[in-house]
Amino acid sequence: MVKLENMLFPTDLSDCSRSILDYAADFSKIGVKKASILFVINLTKVSTVAGGFDIDKYIEEESKAADEKLPYFVESLEKAGIETKVIEPYPTGDPVAEILNYSEDHDFVTMGSHGVGAFKELLLGSVSEGVVRKSRIPTFVFKFKIERKGEEVNCIKQTPNITDRILVAYDFSKHSDMALEYAKYISSKVGSELHIVHAKEPEHEEKDLDWLVDELKESGFNVRGYLRAGSPHKVILRVSDEIGASSIFMGSRGLGAVESILLGSTSDSVIRRSKIPVFVCREEKDED
Repeated sequence: MVKLENMLFPTDLSDCSRSILDYAADFSKIGVKKASILFVINLTKVSTVAGGFDIDKYIEEESKAADEKLPYFVESLEKAGIETKVIEPYPTGDPVAEILNYSEDHDFVTMGSHGVGAFKELLLGSVSEGVVRKSRIPTFVFKFKIERKGEEVNCIKQTPNITDRILVAYDFSKHSDMALEYAKYISSKVGSELHIVHAKEPEHEEKDLDWLVDELKESGFNVRGYLRAGSPHKVILRVSDEIGASSIFMGSRGLGAVESILLGSTSDSVIRRSKIPVFVCREEKDED
């Protein structure tokens, strides 16, 4: 049974990570009751620094910055009715490994696609992709338009909410079935429109979405289907723009190059290029 009650929120303290809090009310609406905020002191970026670098001082400064900034994160989520805690002491090491370690007791991970910190793009660019690829629980990756003026960074959200219009990338695999289950879970709570898109490729067997759309309509969902020819990630992003989607839901892997769209590499491409949040999941019993 899918649920989104317990959220892990890794943060690098950046403006973009902070901007995710603008969606706090949406998290509450989709059923989030508890949140754990995780700040990882990233040692992977300093492991190659030449001699003379004071690791202890670096850890102390990062911890102090977290102590100063994290209360705002807690306050913002608690105002939305979400019980929130900060994971302490702050873990040190590889952010991907630490996020995956702490994710085990949560229903999903929420994180940004970019971060700006002491080393520029310190945490949440490659880290978000690493978590998506390895996590056994869903990852909700938030996207922002980045505007830089000197050292000032503005992170501008591209959609007012995450629930109005959900686009589900569907390739008839168990992974996309799971993505659809999460989309249905949210729609049943807040009345989201569901839009199902399947990309036709010449080398793959022709698929029909009508049965799925009809089935969802019979279950009371407001749904539309889109069967489009083209490269999967391009089709997904094109339809997203056409309908003004609020978020994209997809599986992290498909059944393979012959049987399916292969949503592994597709999810990477969509995350990198999407203007809106992308929810990525794997089928729960997958042990690959």
